[in-house]
Amino acid sequence: MDKNIKIEKAVLHILDNNVGIPVYSDKELDLDSDINDFLGKHIDKLFSDTNLKQARFIGDNNSMRDLCQHLANNNGDFLRASIFTAQRLFDIMTKNVDIAPADLICCLFRYNGQSYFGILKLNYKTGFTHYVQNDEEGNVNTIIRHRTLLPSDSQKIDECAFINLDSLETKLIEKAYEINGEKEFYLSKLFLICSTNLSDNEKLKILDKVTQKINKKFFDEDFNNIAKLKKAVSETLEETSCIEVDSIADKVFENNLEIKNEYIAEIKRAGLNEKTISIPEKLAERRFRTSKIKTDTGIEINFPSSYYNDKNKLEFINNPDGTVSILIKNINKITNK
Repeated sequence: MDKNIKIEKAVLHILDNNVGIPVYSDKELDLDSDINDFLGKHIDKLFSDTNLKQARFIGDNNSMRDLCQHLANNNGDFLRASIFTAQRLFDIMTKNVDIAPADLICCLFRYNGQSYFGILKLNYKTGFTHYVQNDEEGNVNTIIRHRTLLPSDSQKIDECAFINLDSLETKLIEKAYEINGEKEFYLSKLFLICSTNLSDNEKLKILDKVTQKINKKFFDEDFNNIAKLKKAVSETLEETSCIEVDSIADKVFENNLEIKNEYIAEIKRAGLNEKTISIPEKLAERRFRTSKIKTDTGIEINFPSSYYNDKNKLEFINNPDGTVSILIKNINKITNK
């Protein structure tokens, strides 16, 4: 467990809306080394997850905000506060059956010196295990399917909220489920009642999606523009670990002012209003350091984004008959993976 995390209190409540009855715990978890490690590893991973959003409570009457304000001064009421939290969440789950059943862990912890109320929704996983039956002939070992397994400490938790008990600033990861016929983020809209910013992952998805949309509209899905985007972002991140939206638009669409302006307008319409986007190294590596192309002949090529337009490494040749040839240069060794 990260040394910057200290779990102070924790409790588990069972919210299986398939059963129809919640099971609230009357006692806190015994924080032995296994439970400490389990919670600490998950909390540490969630704080660095690229889907984590910044959020803030809204509304004049907000019961979850009031609860957290009370907890900040009366952490002895933690168990009662956790049951209220579980009841509120289960009420939403029973009214919206698509929301995944789960065990809910509420906890008080310190992270980098700050006090937090943690809400971890452990959506059930399906898995198999052995089962021993006794009959007249002796033991019969078989395999059964478990539908209520919790995510292990190496797996991802899909939904959580961390409320800073000093500032009430909130961080959350949420999933959209069908609510009244439409996909909704119920954790922020119905449960916590808070406004949210885009996560790092959502920002990059918008950038990528809008680039492809504009590319399809004006350039017939020309590979060059997607490659330019990835190269421009990769080079920018090497220097500053930030993306300047205007600068990227200049590099991708060069001197075409009309297309550049439409590109920036589309990004804003999609909800991304920031001119500068900070990108974690892990996310930059996964989404922009490498480009992947697939030809209509079934050939796939992965290459570093920085190789685009470097004719010492890789060259795209437009043939007179309208086809394209790809020339890979200066190879010292080829291995079979």
